[in-house]
Amino acid sequence: MNQNNMHMIPQPVIDCAENLFSTKQEHLKQSYVMRLETIRDYCDDVLKKSNSRPAFTVPVKKKSVIR
Repeated sequence: MNQNNMHMIPQPVIDCAENLFSTKQEHLKQSYVMRLETIRDYCDDVLKKSNSRPAFTVPVKKKSVIR
């Protein structure tokens, strides 16, 4: 991951990832993995939904009639 973009990652996600590597207890590691996978799946779903939506278009203005 590019270190220039680390400021865009929420701190709780960074903490969860760091705790995954620092903990020695297997049940805690599994919990961190599950949390990170759930976050990943949620983000993937949101991105897929946003890409499937039609792009925003500006409504066409009606021509004004000069009388």
